Amino acid sequence: MSDPSSFDAFEQAMQGLSHRLSSRGTMREAVIARLFQHTGARLNDYLDAPFKPHGLNATSWTSLVVIYASKDRRLKPSELSVFMNSSRMNSTRVARQLERHGLTRRVADQTDGRQLFLEITRKGIAFVENQLPLRRRHLEQAFDGFAPEEVDQLQRLLRKLLTNLE
Repeated sequence: MSDPSSFDAFEQAMQGLSHRLSSRGTMREAVIARLFQHTGARLNDYLDAPFKPHGLNATSWTSLVVIYASKDRRLKPSELSVFMNSSRMNSTRVARQLERHGLTRRVADQTDGRQLFLEITRKGIAFVENQLPLRRRHLEQAFDGFAPEEVDQLQRLLRKLLTNLE
């Protein structure tokens, strides 16, 4: 886990700028925005770490779980793109990665052979079922030290920010 003071240098620089410009209000939001970027980068690394030994990342894991949880454990690539809030090109890249690892396969629709589905394989099902409890513990560790009410509050605040940004 990284040193929590790794953000201090930026924050000190912003405080100095704030004093020079006498604009503490806007600097507060700038610090918060940069803190989100800093935290987001660390969070991405943290979420990817358990999957790196398997040649995957958090995006491919989430895609696999979405397929696993879908009706008949299969999805059209376009549906995966919508679920992942991702471009079709990125979803195609992820789908190919999952196929290369033998976790999914492409299958034709029985009623329309032009339509393809991404279907989870037995190997993919076993991988998801093995990793789910490990993933849950990994996520819980990220929030270790937070009271349940703090986690709830963080979720509400992040949703509110997301709404403002949409």
